[in-house]
Amino acid sequence: MAIPKQLSTTLLLLALATLSFTTTSNAADCSGAGAISVYWGQRPSDQDESTLQSACETGNYKIVILESLIVHDDGTTPELNLAGHCGSSTNPCTKLQPEIEYCQQKGIKVILSIGQDRPTLKTGNRHYRSAEAAQELATYLLENYLSGKAGPLGNVALDGIDIADVADGDNLKWDEVVTAINASTTARKIYLSASPQCVYPDYYLGKAIETGLFDYIWVEFFNPNPDCIYANNDASKLLSAWNTWTKNVPSSSIFLGLAASEDVVGYVAPEVVVSEILPSVKLASNYGGVMIWDRYSDKQSDYSTKIKDSVGKDCKCVCDGDAFASKSFYGLGSKSLPL
Repeated sequence: MAIPKQLSTTLLLLALATLSFTTTSNAADCSGAGAISVYWGQRPSDQDESTLQSACETGNYKIVILESLIVHDDGTTPELNLAGHCGSSTNPCTKLQPEIEYCQQKGIKVILSIGQDRPTLKTGNRHYRSAEAAQELATYLLENYLSGKAGPLGNVALDGIDIADVADGDNLKWDEVVTAINASTTARKIYLSASPQCVYPDYYLGKAIETGLFDYIWVEFFNPNPDCIYANNDASKLLSAWNTWTKNVPSSSIFLGLAASEDVVGYVAPEVVVSEILPSVKLASNYGGVMIWDRYSDKQSDYSTKIKDSVGKDCKCVCDGDAFASKSFYGLGSKSLPL
């Protein structure tokens, strides 16, 4: 049956009005927040911690941090230490190349964490004191882990570098290292992250963080520091420290670093995280998500699964006018803004 001309015109006008509200200028703004990152690599075997690929298969993580590359005191070649996963002549870490590529193909960033050797921390003659030595380390990282050329992990181009297990910030110029890495290439984005303890400023990484070059800061709200961890069913010190970090490091995405094992001092039960902590920390404009320590503990406790639905920020419509101000609106032309 033919549609009357007057009715046809009315329907057309309604359609045009609808499209005016659903063009690509209207977007669901999720503020780029809500990722879960996890440390992987320091447990005895694939059976204990599971393989890297199986970690990415869970769908719980947006970032996996490989732990770790040991920077030696005397300036010798850094040593990749992934515990029992690989590293011997019969079990080379190049076997991880397809697993790394699998994760990246799923949109999961794979980042390499730098650690510091422990036996000679008190040695006075430190190698990485100068800008020249920092550039040397940055060049090594770029060529062996970030370029796609052959290296200890195969022909991989990791997504970034993390600075975590360090304990000599006055002598080792981590700010120079970060600056050198950041300036080392313009071919693609190299992500930089750091894992300071929860007291601000961090004693060892403070100068590096002041550069403003870190994309992600995973603040460790665990281990025995009574000034800023959850204790005695009280989250006030944790939340106060969180606010200090987000206020003082506005250029970085700040992650809430949590232990997934009840045996760790500062452990926060997932139900407490969901009900008491996340609603407050997500108010920060530079909230990035939650960092889980570590994959082994998370595998045992299923911690990330219990919190993941609450980690993301609510989306809100970014529209011309107030017609669709509700955060739940998604028009035909709406899109989620990029992370």
